[in-house]
Amino acid sequence: MSDAPAVTPTPTWGEVFPWFREVMAEDDAWYVGKVDNKTDVGVARLADAAVTRLKPLPVGRLYPAVRRVERLDELTWPKHRLLNALHRGGCFTGDDLSYMVIAEMLSWESVGPIIVKQILEVVALEEIRASSAR
Repeated sequence: MSDAPAVTPTPTWGEVFPWFREVMAEDDAWYVGKVDNKTDVGVARLADAAVTRLKPLPVGRLYPAVRRVERLDELTWPKHRLLNALHRGGCFTGDDLSYMVIAEMLSWESVGPIIVKQILEVVALEEIRASSAR
């Protein structure tokens, strides 16, 4: 028996976000790669797909790990206005956000697709972090 720690294989984008395969075109199969490849580009594509194609779905259906976030202000937000938008929309915990439908987020005052995409990018990074911790 070896004393070396077990190495956890890096999951693919499709393993962490199984819904993503269903909304992407076959000729755009970059998501079969490992999550550690092109993370910024990947989370941006995920957010864009969610906002443009999956508006009727709640955030938690796409990003289930968000439910485990006790307070949204514990996440790293690149812009404070993203957290402000969530608070104005009534989302203070991951559980609050998990039940929020993307279309409803788009209807919040002074919030458009760009803000919602940026919020979902942060949530996608949390999903990646949670999948790596398993």
